[in-house]
Amino acid sequence: MLLALPFITASQCVVLFSSGDNDDKDKDDEEIVVVARQGNLMGTPVEGLAYRSGAEVGVTGPGGVFSYAEGELISFALGDIELGAPVDGKAVIAPRDLIPGGTNDTPAVINIARLLQSLDADPGEEIITIPPAVLAAAVRDNPAVSTAIAFLDFADETAFSNAASQLVAVLTADYPFTASLVDGDTARARLLQTDGPSATLE
Repeated sequence: MLLALPFITASQCVVLFSSGDNDDKDKDDEEIVVVARQGNLMGTPVEGLAYRSGAEVGVTGPGGVFSYAEGELISFALGDIELGAPVDGKAVIAPRDLIPGGTNDTPAVINIARLLQSLDADPGEEIITIPPAVLAAAVRDNPAVSTAIAFLDFADETAFSNAASQLVAVLTADYPFTASLVDGDTARARLLQTDGPSATLE
C-alpha cells in the first residue's frame, strides 16, 4: 500500500512515501523523502518559461517563481530552446548563472537576456511575460522557426542575431505591437538595473 503525506510551508514541500508489508512484520518500512523548494528567476523576473528539476516540472509563475528539487539541477527552456546549461537549484537564479563562469558582461548571458526581453508581451511592466502561445510555438516541429532554432547560438553574435531576429518576428506576430530584437547595450543595462553589478556564478 502506498501512502503520500504532504507537509507544505511557504518555502518548501516535503512528501513522505512509505511502503510496508502487513503480512511480514519483520520487513522494515521503506521511506523516500523528496524536498521541493521555491526559487525565483531574476535579472528581471521572467514569467512563462518552462523549467525542470528532478520531478519538478512546470512554468515560471508571477515574479519568476519556480519549484526545484533539493539537491537536483534545474534547467530552463523556451519551448525547444534550452537557455544555457542546467544549474544547481537555489533561491535566486539569474541569466548569468545559466552560463558556466558567466557574468553580466558575458556575450551569451547578454544574448539570453536579449531574447527574453524581446519576447516580452508587456514591455511596460517590470517583469518579462512570455505567453503560453509563444512557448508552444518555439518548437522544432514548427516549420516557421525550426531553422532559426537549429542555428541559434547564444555565444556566437552573428548566428544569434540572425536566428533570434527571425524568432522574435515569428513568435510575436500576434502581439498588439511590432516587436524587434533588443540590442545588447539595452539588454545589459536592464540586467544591471535588476540584477545588480556584474558578478560571476556563485
